Amino acid sequence: MLPPAQDDQTFVAVSPILGGEITLPEKYFIDPADPAAYHTVPSLAFLIQHPKLNRRIMFDLGLRSSIASYSSPQQLHLTNREPHTIGPGVAAVLQQGGLSPLDVDTVILSHVHYDHHGDPDHFPRAQFIVGPGTTHLLEHGLGSSASHQHFSDNLLPADRTVELPAVGTQLAKPTESTYNWELLGPFSAIDLFSDGSIFILNSPGHLPGHINLLCRLSANKWVCLCGDAYHDRRLLTGERDIAFWDGADGAVCCIHNNPAAAREALGQLRELAGMGDVEMIGAHDVGWYKGNLARMFPQGL
Repeated sequence: MLPPAQDDQTFVAVSPILGGEITLPEKYFIDPADPAAYHTVPSLAFLIQHPKLNRRIMFDLGLRSSIASYSSPQQLHLTNREPHTIGPGVAAVLQQGGLSPLDVDTVILSHVHYDHHGDPDHFPRAQFIVGPGTTHLLEHGLGSSASHQHFSDNLLPADRTVELPAVGTQLAKPTESTYNWELLGPFSAIDLFSDGSIFILNSPGHLPGHINLLCRLSANKWVCLCGDAYHDRRLLTGERDIAFWDGADGAVCCIHNNPAAAREALGQLRELAGMGDVEMIGAHDVGWYKGNLARMFPQGL
């Protein structure tokens, strides 16, 4: 059961933002798949506004605003994701809607793949929050030959970035309360503002440090921002399984760094969906996006 609303419960406002588009070959993401099918999908970011604290939070930043801002290996990978739409960038979309990036207090990244981290330097006042193990990943990489597994050790501002502790441990922030992992349904979760309005969910299967965000929209309505826990809604419904393929070097490949943990995360999301009125939104859920254009920023969920 999800936490009941308190008498003075805070509800947050969530506005999805199109942070660019990429094209994905179905055969690398679901099984069984149409080997000839390609889908151009959004990279969704989300503006979350907390009325009582007057805080603005971004969950993910989509793609960068310019392909030239990517490293050479990332630019090469993007040739495998054409057709794609890069730009104008999430910061520009916010400005078009009357909100300055300077007004964003916190940026939470589901993970640090190229199509989610956007342009961190466009948010010069924001504190960045990343999942456990992200700093090591940025500094050392994964040691993978996969073309999408390229990272920049200088991606995030060191003086404004907090990495969440591993589950089962704590990390004291210098200016705020301690981040504590507690159980919320099937997930280890952090009550971000200790008021039941936003929960960070540990969900590391896709990439080390991958997290989801559960937001309370009203007394009984929630939205779970699922990042790359699934790339195709049929994975969430159980109609399809995670895909594997043989790489050029003979290795068995998967889009998820830890396929077993990724499957576990899908099961956890299904369980969460059964606990109440929880809308699930994956970062690349093209069906959801096309059906909800009227709810995109500056509108909301």
